[in-house]
Amino acid sequence: MKKVIVFGGTGWVGHKIALKFAAADYDVTVVSRGNKEVFADRLSGLRRIKADKTSEEDMRNVLSEGYDVIVDSVPQLGSMELIHRYAGKNLAHYIHCSSTGGYSPLPFVPCNETAPYVGFDGGRGWVQKAKVDNFAMELFGKDGFPATVIRPCYITGGGDMLPLDNLGGRRKDFIPDILAGKVLDLPGDGQALLQPIHVDDLADAFVLAASTQISVAQKYNICLSHALPIKRYIELNAEAVGGKAEINFMSVDDMLAKYGSAVDEIGLRFFATHMCFTIEKARRELGFNPKHTPEETIRETARLTALKCGASL
Repeated sequence: MKKVIVFGGTGWVGHKIALKFAAADYDVTVVSRGNKEVFADRLSGLRRIKADKTSEEDMRNVLSEGYDVIVDSVPQLGSMELIHRYAGKNLAHYIHCSSTGGYSPLPFVPCNETAPYVGFDGGRGWVQKAKVDNFAMELFGKDGFPATVIRPCYITGGGDMLPLDNLGGRRKDFIPDILAGKVLDLPGDGQALLQPIHVDDLADAFVLAASTQISVAQKYNICLSHALPIKRYIELNAEAVGGKAEINFMSVDDMLAKYGSAVDEIGLRFFATHMCFTIEKARRELGFNPKHTPEETIRETARLTALKCGASL
């Protein structure tokens, strides 16, 4: 049985990845610092280790037994260096989670993995993600470190996280505002493209990447089949909870003037840019075939969020 270790495995994305590997008959070990145990109760039966991946002593001890696959759901330069140093010669795959956000503004639509990846205006950590992704590829070039970079788009689905809202964040009153019939301000003309990925399909992509050597030294955009305009995204959320989307279009600058510090400027400007990608490389090389559609995923998240808010649908 192949052994996989998942760093950040008690987080939202990380625990999904761990469970998918377990379902695929891997021997799974989950590592976390123990600070955020929100999803720890879902990992019953899986081996868990408390350790800090930025600690050289912890990493030397944790990796001493050797693993076939190492997954890092929130990679950092320092932790990757330690993984590279102590992973051992039997490591077949190192796979980390990045983001499609670093491609923005997109040079072409739909965007693929050949586009420049430099980060969106220095915000949201995308510049740092570019450095981490590049470092993974540098380590492969240096000595064959078997790195794979997974770049998901807007992660949603399952009801564990709030949906993206009309201001480009994940505010808890977004669905209640729809239910109350409030007018929602939306940047531009509402035609900026948004492409989601269901968290379960994202987790599947990690298992697929670990199943083939083709994935080594490669980067993959992992999204659902197509993008939707943000206006349609808002409408789908409203339809899912039995409401109607009341939308008011405004320029980004006017929205920033209206909301001030209540809205994150980088988040809103990013929301108003196109996020539209092809997943043909992942389909061709990994056999990635998402089980969910964008429409189903958006509706699922909205309904489950509404139910958590006490709505009767």
